Parts: sequence; C-alpha cells; structure tokens
Amino acid sequence: MYLESLKLENFRNYKEQEINLINGINLFLGNNAQGKTNIIEAIYICAFGKSYRTIKDTELINFESDYCNINCKYIKSAQGTCSFYIDNMNRKQLKNNDIKIKKIADYVGEIPIVIFSPESLDVVKGSPARRRNFIDMICCQLSKSYIIYHQEYMKCLKLKNSILKQDYIDDNYIEVLHEKMAKYIKFIVDLREKIINKLDYYSKDIQKSITDGAEEIKLEYVTDFINKSEEEIKKYLDEHLYVDKLRKSTIKGIQRDDLGIYINEKEVAVYGSQGQKRTALLTLKLANFELLKEEKDEIPILLLDDIMSELDSKRINYMLKYIENYQSIITTTEDTFARNIDNIKIFKVSNGTLEN
Repeated sequence: MYLESLKLENFRNYKEQEINLINGINLFLGNNAQGKTNIIEAIYICAFGKSYRTIKDTELINFESDYCNINCKYIKSAQGTCSFYIDNMNRKQLKNNDIKIKKIADYVGEIPIVIFSPESLDVVKGSPARRRNFIDMICCQLSKSYIIYHQEYMKCLKLKNSILKQDYIDDNYIEVLHEKMAKYIKFIVDLREKIINKLDYYSKDIQKSITDGAEEIKLEYVTDFINKSEEEIKKYLDEHLYVDKLRKSTIKGIQRDDLGIYINEKEVAVYGSQGQKRTALLTLKLANFELLKEEKDEIPILLLDDIMSELDSKRINYMLKYIENYQSIITTTEDTFARNIDNIKIFKVSNGTLEN
C-alpha cells in the first residue's frame, strides 16, 4: 500500500494544505520549527487515531481556529480514506471510508506504519516503558483483540491499585480482578512473545549486514508469564497480593515487562557505544518493517523524522538502499544525502506552507 495524499485543515501551523505524495521517497526539507514534523504527526494520527507528541487532542488545533481536520487517501487493492476531526470542545471523530468509527480497535491497523525519530533512541537506551510501547505499537497494528485486552487489563490494574491504597482491602474482590487480569495477560504475553521472536529473527541478518558481520544482536522477552496458563497466572498474582498490600501497588504484571536487547551478548543499553545503540535502533526499525510487511501482507509506510543527523553516512546509505523501493516520508534540514536518488519528491517547508 501507499499514501496518495494528505489534506490538513487548521492542524498545528497549517491552515489549509493538500499534499500529493509519490510511491517513493517524499522528502520534507526546511529549517527547524517550520512544520516538518507536523506532517509525520498527521500521518501517525491517521494510523493510530491519536498523536504521539501530546495526550491532549485539542493541542493539535491551530491557534486561530476552533477545530482541525486531517484527511488521508491511500491505495491498497482499491482507494481508501481515513479522517480525524477534533474541535476545541474535545469532540472527536474518526472515519474510515466515510464510516464513523466508535472504537479505536476498529481504526488502528488500516494504515501500517513504522516511525523512526531521534526520540526513538530511547527504545534502546531508555526505560522499559519505551520498549514496551515499541512492542505494543506493533501488536496493536496486528490485532484488534490486543488493543481491547490491553485496554481492559489497564482498567483492571488501575482499579486494583486504587483498592490497594484504601484502608480496607477486599481480598475476594481483588481475586476476581486477578481472574480477569490473568485472561488478558495470557493473550498479551503470547502475542508479545511471538512478535519479539519474529523481530529477533529479522534483526539478526539486518544487524550483520549493517556491521559487515562484526555484531550479532539478540532480543529477549523479559516477563514473569511465559508458558503459564491462565490458572497459573492467577495463582501467581494471588501469591503476590501480600506484597502488593505492603507496597500499596501491583508489583507483578505485564506493565513491568521489558525487551532485552543484546549486542555480542552484552546489554546494549549498559555496555553499547552510541554507534552501537544507533545501529541497534536502525536494525529494530527495519525488522519492524519486515515483520509488518509479512504479517499484514502489505507494505508499511516509513516515517523518518529528522534522523539523518543521528546517523553516519554508512548507516544513511544502508537505510536509503533498503527503502528505495518503498514509500517513505522523510523530514530533514539538509538534502545532500538525497542528490543521487531517482524516485524522490522534495517539498520545501516554510512556516506551515509547502513548495515542491
């Protein structure tokens, strides 16, 4: 698949802008703070129904307006459309092919994407939460049930933690919550394990190719729940309730899972150089691309936000060679790396307006 066009209305610093994209490299060139990343964000919103830069949808609205609208046309076997609307009263509407979507699970996954930005480096060197988010982003694009089960688990977790902070704690009620949570945990862990194993498979060849065979990458799912049945998971949660009470918080659950990333058997977050961390991230993102391509039988859209300053010429050339036959959206402050690329369209961005 590929994106055919993007129309922005009162979105961030764009008043009204229609962007016709090519099925190749779409390069958005300009100085900082001109609106390049807003293009990436708009496409992300079309894929996930929310922004990755803010939790308040109303912040997406242009200061001079009281609403914003994003429309995207894409090509699969036929043309499709998706749209996002929000106004300053926080009334939100998602549509797919002009049909209103009520549940986010029915919206996510229609446009598969892989996003790569300077902040993505936290997947490698940051907290476990960043790595869980990376895995969850893949799982959500592959499974509606994953979105629903993850939402329901987090509701149960929030309720349980609220109860644990009270003076009186009803053990029987918490055990009922554990029964529900065990069902959600079982499904979530099984899919996370499958995805991480596939990422590991694709990563090995990519990492060796980038490093000329000098480095071997290994991914490992870190969780308490692999190969446990629902009954075993519930029992495990019940057994740790005593400690939960002491700490007034849930100490065991998928909210503490992690993705271990190792280069030549050493944890890259602790022992890796900056170059190794950047290479590991590039490997993970390209493995993410291959996994989505296989699982969905569609070509994902690559969103590359100002990453050229983070990569050296060798890694840039490797990435460009890798993506030359696919659609990508790239933002950058300079375009010297793109001078010998054939299938490319360059947009010049200046204060919320485009020239090409």
